[in-house]
Amino acid sequence: MQEDVKQRILANRSAVVDIYLSGGNGRLYWPCRLQPVDESIPTVRRSSSKYIIDSGFQEAESNTDTPVNATLGDFTGEATATTEPASEPSLSGAKINELVDAAYERRPDYIIPNDTVNTPNVEMRTAIEETAEKVAAFLDHVDETTFPATVIVPLQPNHALHFAYLAENYPRQAKRGHFALGGMKNLTPTEQVACIKSFREVAGYAPYVHAFGVGSSRVLIQALREDPALLQSVDFSTPQHHASSGRIAGTSRIPIYVGTAQGTDSASTSAQLMSAELVDIARMLSPTMTSDEDVRVRWDQFEKYHKRLENNILDANPDFEWELLESRYNSLDELLATSDADDIDTDLLVDFRDKLTDHLDQETFGGRANAALGSA
Repeated sequence: MQEDVKQRILANRSAVVDIYLSGGNGRLYWPCRLQPVDESIPTVRRSSSKYIIDSGFQEAESNTDTPVNATLGDFTGEATATTEPASEPSLSGAKINELVDAAYERRPDYIIPNDTVNTPNVEMRTAIEETAEKVAAFLDHVDETTFPATVIVPLQPNHALHFAYLAENYPRQAKRGHFALGGMKNLTPTEQVACIKSFREVAGYAPYVHAFGVGSSRVLIQALREDPALLQSVDFSTPQHHASSGRIAGTSRIPIYVGTAQGTDSASTSAQLMSAELVDIARMLSPTMTSDEDVRVRWDQFEKYHKRLENNILDANPDFEWELLESRYNSLDELLATSDADDIDTDLLVDFRDKLTDHLDQETFGGRANAALGSA
């Protein structure tokens, strides 16, 4: 085994949670990968040891009037342990047979059935009820004694309420040991952590819990360092988004643009950036590899960095913005030369030109502006 692969495995194993990379770049090995079923490709499956297939989703077209502070009494479940098998709801992502076929082809460790995500366009009641129906249809369809993947039940916010709804109306789902907390993409990191903690208060710490589509924020990382049992796994697409746009984030989790060469085989460069950021996140999530001091953000270094960056840009490109400023400056002179007091407030424009000249003479620009503009 290559040394760099071995170190990635070690870093992910040392983290307090399994870190699943969400995305389609198959040019790096990362131990845990997650892909939607319609994006699942063999190269990504081969580039991982643990693999999750997600069904994807489609938002419901109609809303109900369930308030955000709804209680279990606001719901009326139609399924119980003794009801007839549920039929597949019309609103869904991938069809059940497509998910099953993908499971046998890719042999994932986990699979997440269809759900309806609680977004601004979908009321909480709609999301919870439709998700429960879709999961029931999937479980009725498969024979779990021979099915190659463990089924993770997706839950929508309010996750604790969703769990309570399942306990009363779909006990088979509530008694399962694996849940994925979804619908948190548009929440702040603090709200995401609050959702996870609220679910644990209701469901306890026995179930396996995956946080679906949360960002790799400092708030989440700190929460997991303080309470490692909050989650068993998370998935991040952040490193892939950063890498594909030429950015990378460290302990601050603030992406810094570095820029990468585009063109042929740029995916290989992105893969290396992704690997670096993923290992860093894994180390931050490993109290055995990093102390609190090790993951502290050094803001003084940020200030020094930006000062150096400004100087480096001016050194590398002495004409930086000068052409734009020159065109504005010359246009101002032309305007003054062709106008009189009846047409325009020339005194105001002259004052503005003088202020612009003084600004370009400032020491921060090294006097190079006036040289470029041909001014004294």
